[in-house]
Amino acid sequence: MRLCITAPGLAEAFCQALGTRVRGAGFLKTLLLRRVGSTIHAGLVTANRLLDGWTDIDEIDDEDDDERDEPAIVQVAQNVSRTLTPSERELLGRFVAALNANREPDPKYERVLAFLLNRRWLSDYGCIVFSQYRDSIQWLAEQLTKEPALREESIGLYSGPTNSGIMRAGVWTPTPREQLKQMVQRGELRLLLGTDAASEGLNLQRLGRLINLDLPWNPTRLEQRKGRIQRIGQVHAKVQVLNMRYRDSVEDRVHQLLSTRLQDIYHLFGQIPDVLEDVWVALAMGERELADKLLNDLPQVHPFDLRYTNVENVDWESCTRVLDAAEKRRVLSKGWGDRQ
Repeated sequence: MRLCITAPGLAEAFCQALGTRVRGAGFLKTLLLRRVGSTIHAGLVTANRLLDGWTDIDEIDDEDDDERDEPAIVQVAQNVSRTLTPSERELLGRFVAALNANREPDPKYERVLAFLLNRRWLSDYGCIVFSQYRDSIQWLAEQLTKEPALREESIGLYSGPTNSGIMRAGVWTPTPREQLKQMVQRGELRLLLGTDAASEGLNLQRLGRLINLDLPWNPTRLEQRKGRIQRIGQVHAKVQVLNMRYRDSVEDRVHQLLSTRLQDIYHLFGQIPDVLEDVWVALAMGERELADKLLNDLPQVHPFDLRYTNVENVDWESCTRVLDAAEKRRVLSKGWGDRQ
């Protein structure tokens, strides 16, 4: 799937210019790239908000990261957008113009529709579609409900506690998240669109297919998403996952960089290390050498093996204290939190 050919380059140029000038803006330096990597719609919304001063924003990021100070993030976004340099504004304007000039449907939408209908992922298995951003799943629901084959389909949107609901025949009905979960479990809801608010703590074994509309820059989230359907009690013999990315995007370049190494990394650590998010950011900021270094610096041996596999010789005669059987039993009977 290819995004408008000039848009990714303009988005990267903007993010690199902002990263050079602004200190302490954190993930805002790559926000435009993250969002346009999700959907064209999310990229347009983000660029226009930045150009307009971003005074109407309710949520910058839908990843539900409790460690983030949301009011502070909003303030930083507003301050950054109000002080954009002329060259940064020009890059954003060209980015918006490039996307608006492309009248073709978003290729991600066409693929989602093909998998849901032509491959019968909806009718035969039920499907959950994940995105990092509320903008993207709202847009997707609005497009899907216009399709004749889906006009009477109830489409659940699982997001924040106050903005979750059901789209049916173009009508939006706010619905509590717990009710959405129960509807899926009873087989009353075959299509659920969720932000990463749905990537933890949900049991969705009635759904047999998963579509990642975008790839989160922290790869651990992909494992969390898959865990919603790949779990004990899954009613289908197998589950399938579709990961979507635009050709020539940051996500595409990261995939090419990691594709030959990710399996080894997973086997080494037992899970995908969070440091790979730094690889994503480095590539987004045009720092390929740093991305390679981050990967090369990963241990070649599992940290557990480094610490516990090798047994060193000990001069027992020099030990000042040896535990007898009773003392060993007392120490080993303690919980981990009670040990000194």
